[in-house]
Amino acid sequence: MRFHENLTRERKARGLSQEELAAKVGVSRQAVSKWETGDAAPDLNRLLALAEALDTSLDALCGREAAAEPPAAAPPPAPVPASKRRWLLPALCGFLAACLLSGGVWAWSQRNVVPAEEARAASTLPDSFSVSGVSFSGVSDYTVAYQFTPSVSGEDYTYQITFTDPEGKAFPFDAAYSGGACAGTATPGSGGWSSYTVTVSVSDGTGSRNLAVANSLGFSEGSAHWTPLS
Repeated sequence: MRFHENLTRERKARGLSQEELAAKVGVSRQAVSKWETGDAAPDLNRLLALAEALDTSLDALCGREAAAEPPAAAPPPAPVPASKRRWLLPALCGFLAACLLSGGVWAWSQRNVVPAEEARAASTLPDSFSVSGVSFSGVSDYTVAYQFTPSVSGEDYTYQITFTDPEGKAFPFDAAYSGGACAGTATPGSGGWSSYTVTVSVSDGTGSRNLAVANSLGFSEGSAHWTPLS
């Protein structure tokens, strides 16, 4: 099974929408859609983030995990004297139980080991993230212009702004960074709502930081109103 089919299967198995998975990975919903249709493929950092978000391995996600081959059949045991049969079966059962327990503990410990490279990559973002200069203005009844200044900046980072309507549906947009600020326009949904919650996020490809910046955002052509949260 190919990567895009595995991605779709794993996401649906965990009850996640494309928007929810995109928020966990720090990309747009359109990027997840292209990955699932096979029109595009994520880079290594996005693959690591996908495996973490879906709680699976890279091998399973990329279709490289092969089923373990069954152990070879043991030769038939030599006849056991009747005097030894009383204690042989309990001893074998105890030995097998100890082997299974040891194997399970080892497998669990290996699954929870984080490679040194991944641990270092996850620490590139600071623990705290803030924004300033948040502003909105209505371009039309359906489109709003936004601007904000993130506290974390650099060419290794990407930014998103997400508008969530009163029904809980999220509309993420990539926010272009230039001259120390992020600015652009967005058309969340088909319009008609007078109250959006706005969240901004920053990602370095292996992790992300999210921050709610405005509540009750409403806009129309030439005007906008909102309640600041940061």
